[in-house]
Amino acid sequence: MDARTYVASVAEESLGLAAGSLKPETVPDELVSGFSSALRGEATAGAEGPLLERLMLSPVLAAARDAALSEDGYLVRKARWPGAAPFAVCLTHDVDNISRPRSHLWRTRSRFSAPELVAGLLGLVSLYDNVKLLAKGEGSRGFHSSFYYLSSNYPLGAVRPESDRIRASGWDVGLHGDFGTHDSQEKMDEAVTRFSGAMGFRPTGLREHYLRFDFAKSWPIMEAAGFDYDTTVGTNDRLGFKIGMASPFHPPDGAWSPMNLLELPLVLMDTTLWGYLKRSEEEGFSDSLRMMKDVEDVEGLFTLLWHQEAVRMKGGRIYWRLLDEIARRGCFVGSGAEISRWWRSRSTPLVKRGNLIRLDGQPPHGLVLRLNLAEGRTPRVSSGSIERRGDEYLVRPEGPDFALEVDH
Repeated sequence: MDARTYVASVAEESLGLAAGSLKPETVPDELVSGFSSALRGEATAGAEGPLLERLMLSPVLAAARDAALSEDGYLVRKARWPGAAPFAVCLTHDVDNISRPRSHLWRTRSRFSAPELVAGLLGLVSLYDNVKLLAKGEGSRGFHSSFYYLSSNYPLGAVRPESDRIRASGWDVGLHGDFGTHDSQEKMDEAVTRFSGAMGFRPTGLREHYLRFDFAKSWPIMEAAGFDYDTTVGTNDRLGFKIGMASPFHPPDGAWSPMNLLELPLVLMDTTLWGYLKRSEEEGFSDSLRMMKDVEDVEGLFTLLWHQEAVRMKGGRIYWRLLDEIARRGCFVGSGAEISRWWRSRSTPLVKRGNLIRLDGQPPHGLVLRLNLAEGRTPRVSSGSIERRGDEYLVRPEGPDFALEVDH
């Protein structure tokens, strides 16, 4: 496989097009070169926005729609998110620390409200261990998230009881890669072994500490270690889209073949707002909403990193306002594991045979097909339902006997 064929496969999967409908020779040079540069870690022009996503929507999707309507009389594609939600949010938390001494609390007392500082100093509450608090607040809104634990920074035995409890309730627990794991297979394997032995299960999700990443080494190391997904690739000192992407994709190996590993690009980290850019709470909230809107504009994935130790602090406490805003927007919300499961199940091939459209396998729960028709065409569906919404139809497949037919 070459770069152009790889990019065509990524675009076809991301846009939800029928299998084989996007030919490599039709992929714009700008998209191929943009992917090639981004996946080598080179600066992406327009990285302040999801540039590659925009190129996939226009001209790639726009050209595919025009061609399909002209040649077939219809265009059908899989909606990106369950129920055709406008975009998705992936909630994640790095667990860098779980405790601090009273001397540290007093030295950093301006970070906390007076009542919580007093409670922390008296030992009535642990201001740096907020996993239970986060799970309770997210659960009350119907959300799950991911927590990534370091294998060497604190005794994992101390966090295992809470980890077991939240995992049993649907939360995702993964590895926060220790120093050196991003460019050393040996150190990665050691970290996975430590984590597995202490926590009682092998981690399937990963984020590297301090977002350390080597474009030549990190993905192959993660793939060899057996991770299902990674969510490291993002910026820490500025707002932006490090590789111009805001949706999941399978990184390529050295021969441009997609890995099994799924990358969930990181869009926003809390410490970028407070640690690097020195934003006020209102400025940080506005920045967060702007980044979310950039993702919504391309039907993408807003992967949010909010350190668990920060939610009681100034700045970090706006997390609850962000959750309420996310709930208001009607998007799909999940942990890293939930996003990965959806994206992989959505990859069930959409097969076109003339005017008949089927799925090559059981439709995943929540899958919606988006259908555009040329004038004079009429859709019929078996083992499913169909509704008109604006200038398109939403088709909901049900069961393995689903079929969609477009009549003249």
